[in-house]
Amino acid sequence: MIRWKYAQQGCFELVWEGKTVLCGHAQAQHADGRKIDTRSANLIKLEELAGEGTIEAVFEDTNGLMLTECLSVKKSEYEAAEVCCVLSEMDGKMAETRSLTPLVVHADKDNTCALWKSIWTKMLLVPYDNTMWLRYEAVPLRAGRRSYDLSVLFLEDSREGLLLGAADFDVWKNAVTCSATDAKTLNLQCGVADDGTHDANLHGTVCGKEVCSSRFYILYGADYRCLLEQYGDLIAAEQKPLEWKDGVPFGFNSWAGLAFRLNEENFRKTGAFLRDTLQPAGYCNQGVTYVNLDAGWHQISEDVLKQIVAELHESGQRVGIYDVPFAFFGKNPDAEIPGAPGHFFREILMRDAHGGFLQRVDGAIAMDVTHPTWKQQMQWKLDRFIQWGFDYVKFDFLSHGGMEGSHWDASVRTGRQALTQGYRFLTDCLSPEKTGRPFFISLSIAPLFPCGYGHARRFSCDAFGTNEDVEYVLNAQTYAWWQNGRLYRFNDPDHICLLRSFCMDRDSTEGEARARYTSAVIAGTVMMLSDDYEREEARERAKLFSGNKKINEIAAFQIVFCPVESAGTSASYLFEAHRNKKQLLAVFHWKDKTENVIVPGREEALLEAEEYVDLWSGRHFRVKEGKLVWEAAGCDALLLEECSR
Repeated sequence: MIRWKYAQQGCFELVWEGKTVLCGHAQAQHADGRKIDTRSANLIKLEELAGEGTIEAVFEDTNGLMLTECLSVKKSEYEAAEVCCVLSEMDGKMAETRSLTPLVVHADKDNTCALWKSIWTKMLLVPYDNTMWLRYEAVPLRAGRRSYDLSVLFLEDSREGLLLGAADFDVWKNAVTCSATDAKTLNLQCGVADDGTHDANLHGTVCGKEVCSSRFYILYGADYRCLLEQYGDLIAAEQKPLEWKDGVPFGFNSWAGLAFRLNEENFRKTGAFLRDTLQPAGYCNQGVTYVNLDAGWHQISEDVLKQIVAELHESGQRVGIYDVPFAFFGKNPDAEIPGAPGHFFREILMRDAHGGFLQRVDGAIAMDVTHPTWKQQMQWKLDRFIQWGFDYVKFDFLSHGGMEGSHWDASVRTGRQALTQGYRFLTDCLSPEKTGRPFFISLSIAPLFPCGYGHARRFSCDAFGTNEDVEYVLNAQTYAWWQNGRLYRFNDPDHICLLRSFCMDRDSTEGEARARYTSAVIAGTVMMLSDDYEREEARERAKLFSGNKKINEIAAFQIVFCPVESAGTSASYLFEAHRNKKQLLAVFHWKDKTENVIVPGREEALLEAEEYVDLWSGRHFRVKEGKLVWEAAGCDALLLEECSR
């Protein structure tokens, strides 16, 4: 049983199964600079619902502000605490704010929870989005450290954890931030706009007689990994992943292999290679492969595109295309907007409070997704994709849609409000009711939240075919595995480069290719190869790795592998799952040297059998002296399935 209780002087305690796991208070700041803090304000109302652990407390300050703190217990499959706050004016005037802190979290006075005692406690830093090779980090608490929308504190040795995560994403950009003034103190904040969100402007203000913060969930338990999964389940119960019934997409994406060398000829040949060589060998799902265009497709004429799509459909394949809906990469803002005759890009580019364009981020200026002309040109683009027969779209650089600035629609005051409106427009245009067929939506360089507007989200930035790319993708797998099937139907581990991408200065080794393919298989997943198949070596490499039917069955099974351990700022080398009542273990090594990789045994409650078979090589590994040992020669991977118990 969990419950909130009022402590004293504007502070509250959360009691979890008889143990106080945290103490906290609330703060807010009006747009005019006035502040209110429950520790110094007057408590004028306190309601506690006996037996339910719920509190509503109202505070007022001499400066005319009122702050209502709402603390409750969520009744669901999991026990979770919930908190939010509401800012208002004592005289009933409209309140306006860009900063609400529904809870400042710290230890209780007796410091009873182990998480608050240890200086080894780790804080998971969740990046706002996945651009510019951002990564997840599990690091000690330090003044000013910030995690976007959620974080979890945990002890690595015991896995004991405390999760703090937002539940609402359509108004506020949220964060969990280490206090700059109090050790082991975390602020649950609404109204964060900084370098991490790529904002040069302040977060927009929210106005009303009552201004409500986002709700935050709080979960506590013996294994932080379970808390992340439970948090994902709570979010999914309110915002279900976009429905997809056609299984894991297998296919090809043009970017790593072809980039801007993409043309009619190499695209046609790639489709034929998938159809005639890889599909018969087992690289497909339900007999289907996707042949997807990325950036550079504009070099192919409209008539030729339609012809190629028709040809691929005739052969039983599906086809994908690419778009950047929220960002302007052009150099001339005075250029006319395709699909909106008589209108020019400067009309729909985002501006700051002084009327200037927002700074370029990743080389692009954000577009105002609330502007009618933006919607007009976007409708035109998506209608063409549908008419041309495409089945899949990768939307890229989506963070731009949520940048803070001045919007055409004056009722949209924050970046998150704009981003939500833009997402809803896209998913409505591509809904099965509008397209008449399933249309897969893949999100890239996208904020983690809001979710529910794409079938897949790439959980990393661009990843190619080297040992560094393997480690980078596994960093996301280590800390974002729980998002698969909960926030999004699939985690997307990016295109699978098995030989050489346009930006690599060498060919990958066979071990790197095996590790890169395996990292995609265990993600949940989206399977998109990407190499230049004009090279014979690339075709041979694809045949070598993409035709293992047992491996592909695991990918198609839609299971996600859970990390066995955290790994600070790097990645776990070991992941676990179960299928058909058998344990599966994915084991990785990404260093450029030969060394033994040890899979720990029963003492760590990991190995469930005495013998395992590697599904790549067929080699058997026996558990000896309570552990399994693999001599890895450079970057490589095993995908082990238990043989017997």
